[in-house]
Amino acid sequence: MSWQTTSLLMLKRRSLVTRYGQLTAIFLLSVLVAACASGSARDFTGPHYRQRAQVKHVGNVAVSVAVLSNQEIQTEFSDTIPVADVRPVWLAVENRSNEELVFSPVAFDPDYFAPDEIAWKSRHRTGSFDTARTAFEARHFPLVIPAGKSEEGFVYAKASEGAKFFTVSLFSETRTRRVEFAQEIPGFEADFLNVDFEEQYAGQDIRNLNLGELRRYVGSLPCCASGPDLTTNGDPLNLVFVGSGTDILTALVGSGWDLTETKTQSSIVRTVSSSLFRSSYKTSPISPLYLFGRPQDVGLQKARRTVDERNHLRLWRAPVLLKGREVWVGQISRDIGIKFSAKTFVTHKISPAVDEARDYVLFEAAETGAFEAFAYAAGVGPVAETEPKTNYTDDPYFTDGLRLVLFHREGASRSKDIRMIQWETPGEAPRNR
Repeated sequence: MSWQTTSLLMLKRRSLVTRYGQLTAIFLLSVLVAACASGSARDFTGPHYRQRAQVKHVGNVAVSVAVLSNQEIQTEFSDTIPVADVRPVWLAVENRSNEELVFSPVAFDPDYFAPDEIAWKSRHRTGSFDTARTAFEARHFPLVIPAGKSEEGFVYAKASEGAKFFTVSLFSETRTRRVEFAQEIPGFEADFLNVDFEEQYAGQDIRNLNLGELRRYVGSLPCCASGPDLTTNGDPLNLVFVGSGTDILTALVGSGWDLTETKTQSSIVRTVSSSLFRSSYKTSPISPLYLFGRPQDVGLQKARRTVDERNHLRLWRAPVLLKGREVWVGQISRDIGIKFSAKTFVTHKISPAVDEARDYVLFEAAETGAFEAFAYAAGVGPVAETEPKTNYTDDPYFTDGLRLVLFHREGASRSKDIRMIQWETPGEAPRNR
């Protein structure tokens, strides 16, 4: 037997063994997936949607919004709505003005479903298309709210995981009223819901800084978050947000960021499944990094088709304020694949050009109009591409050493005008402060 034939047989044997291992892994994973809850909206036992509705006022107009849970959808619509496709949202508008208002469903959700679409999907469950059409149309939120009147109903929004962002736009002859909402899908176990923000800094002296003091504070933070051993540097701390946590989350979710699930058996299995089968999982758990002695308070991500490729963002609420406003320290990097790690077995590989992910947030912020100003501050310390440093899982990175500071725009207004505060300039040596 020739060496070529022997080599081919060995390769074939190895291929079969590898394939057998893959099939075994897939089978075991399938069993695990079947045994675990596979959705992000689990059983929900919280208040009725009317009781938990968010209410916001724009002058003399009150707007209430509540996303329905799976159980509420089944109850309200007699199990006729496919929850995999559609997520009804209850909307109520109290119009105390003397103008007629017109509601824009496209601003609310560009991918909303018309009543006829839902009727066609559920025609076999309701008896006929006409019966379903009449029922869904009757419960649909009207396009016109007369002066001095109140209206309520459902908008048939596109289903999503984690959270929904809505813009309620109400037009009249003299003005446009806009109000924004970001809500978790009821039953979704977001990581930040496990954080007790009320007790986080209870009893501590929280410093209220001015702008110059904030700049110095940002520069005094450690270069990086810590790994789980609390000693090894993780990824660079390259972001700071100024504004309430609710406003920051609303802005980020509104620009396409997804919330992150807590780590459970189900979510871990689903993460592995997404990577193995190249499927979508936009709310996959994010591994913990540590700052202020604790893991991140909030995790967010923007994934491509699988969890292997995504931007991921961690946020920690800082023990300081800027003129009464909350300060959030963040870390962002771009996952470009997965790899084996001696510390975590399997982990994501980050892009070494971490400044690209940081600046992505700035360009996005300028487009959303939710932020009024930005600045670059020293703090990470420059790292040359020719002499990169490594994070907790030994991924190399380089940076100009600056942190992006974003100031949320106060009030409900939005504008694409964003002002630069002259602290540091990317690519230049830090100036005296």
